[in-house]
Amino acid sequence: MTKDIDLLIKNARLIDKENTVDIAIKGETIILVGEEINLPAKKELDAAGRLTIPGFIDAHMHLDHACLGGDAKWIPRTHEESEKVIRSGRKAIDAEGVKETAKNAAKMVLKNGTTAVRTHVNVDRLFGLRELKAMLEVKRECAGWMDMQLVAFPSREALTQSGESERLLRQAMELGAEVVGGLPNVDPDPEGYLDIIFDVAKKYGAKIDLHVDETNNPQSRVLELFAEKTMENGYEGKVVASHCSALSAYDEEYARRVIAKVREAEMSIIANPFTNIYILDRNGKLNGITRVKELLDAGVNVVYATDNFNDGYNPLGNGDMLLAALFLAYQKKLDGKRVFSTLLKMGTTAAARATGIIENHGIKEGGKADLVILDAEAAWEAVVFQAKRVHVIKNGKIVVSNGNLII
Repeated sequence: MTKDIDLLIKNARLIDKENTVDIAIKGETIILVGEEINLPAKKELDAAGRLTIPGFIDAHMHLDHACLGGDAKWIPRTHEESEKVIRSGRKAIDAEGVKETAKNAAKMVLKNGTTAVRTHVNVDRLFGLRELKAMLEVKRECAGWMDMQLVAFPSREALTQSGESERLLRQAMELGAEVVGGLPNVDPDPEGYLDIIFDVAKKYGAKIDLHVDETNNPQSRVLELFAEKTMENGYEGKVVASHCSALSAYDEEYARRVIAKVREAEMSIIANPFTNIYILDRNGKLNGITRVKELLDAGVNVVYATDNFNDGYNPLGNGDMLLAALFLAYQKKLDGKRVFSTLLKMGTTAAARATGIIENHGIKEGGKADLVILDAEAAWEAVVFQAKRVHVIKNGKIVVSNGNLII
């Protein structure tokens, strides 16, 4: 085994562990984790007692319209107003423009410690499959330093009202999209919409990730229906509900009932603190972020993500998962030093569980060698002080060192 070690990381501090460890990597896999691994390696890196975590997985992004309408001005917009900005931006660029902005955004989030992304990609009547074809090329071109999972997203189109929208969704799956996405709340028949989604997903053996109840209106109740449909279709553990903002507006009794069904359906929930604050926080009473603490307490797999990158839905979005962790702690009043360990796990191993994009994600023997070395000794310190990402390791190779890309 001695000649098989490609990279040996010395003196790494893991989440919730007192003693430092060494991490031996062969190829793209961690082959040994333990104290004082004194074996020769092709390359050695001293973490010097710094916190070392699995690479961040951003489980909900929209890289296909990154930087469209992102003028860095805090202009409050509704969903409809933001969508108009995005559509205008999409009309102003071509497929090469989609590729360029998506790749640039991917490089920026890599610097922030994100080593894998699930990105929703518009598949709609405005441009058909243009963005998906472009993003499939981006995925191939970035494969050496970023894993990407593409979600076919029929945007704000009502599937039950448009045969063309459903046809495009099916074509997207044929073309290479891996996850079925959607927005059932825009359809006058949400149940019919969900039936189409599950039919498409089952045909292609795909997972499902839907934008659900992204509103502060307590009468928006698609999440419960989604959980019921998940169980009816035997899709437990294969489904993600993103946003779920209305859950925070429900009365306590109904919220508990919905959370119990979500847990029973083995759904994962993704909170998107940046975008939902921008779109939905209008009166200071409801800020658009779902019931994170209650979901965690119920045993639901909860994840956070950055969602929109400097675009019409969030002009200040920068794709920084560590910043999203701090933002979520602020907005949902998460406290106590132990919660910061949970936050880091939500953005790494919990995100891996939700998406399935990385198998064996974690710092363990047999784990994928995607790591981030942070300039901090503890989780709370990393989140509170927004620790520098000293080194980012992807597929067993150092791809970022002291802020410099090595790809």
